Amino acid sequence: MKIKTNKETTLKGPDDFATVGEYLCKLREAKDLTLRSVVESTKAAIKSGKLDPQSAVSRGYLSNLESGKYLHPSPLKLKALAFVYQIPNEMLLNKAGYLDKTSNKLKQDSTFTLMLKEVQDMTNSEKESVMDYIGYVKTRRRKKYDKGPKKG
Repeated sequence: MKIKTNKETTLKGPDDFATVGEYLCKLREAKDLTLRSVVESTKAAIKSGKLDPQSAVSRGYLSNLESGKYLHPSPLKLKALAFVYQIPNEMLLNKAGYLDKTSNKLKQDSTFTLMLKEVQDMTNSEKESVMDYIGYVKTRRRKKYDKGPKKG
């Protein structure tokens, strides 16, 4: 008489895996999803407007990602997979190395983007003043580099 053993379903955290692909593979298996079902879920989410069309994934892409052939997946693809696996997107971004290296840069860029949205409400003279100031800052930066010793 053979005894059936249940396959291990204990899901570990992302730090317990060497790569984001390995982690995604274990997530998919723990949720009992096939590559095809993940692809279909992302297509449905794109069609319903919950995901950006650029976040579409194929079975080949997922297979290559899970096997370690893709080491730096697109943040949009990671967002789609986080959506399908119902986990925080930040977990995947962090595991893929996006957040721990660039979190300050991301915060700065998003702040700058929000500031640029304010430009829409400015008058022409205000916009001109902002452009003058940007020119001034760029000039100061150039002068800073020009102060170095001359070669020759």
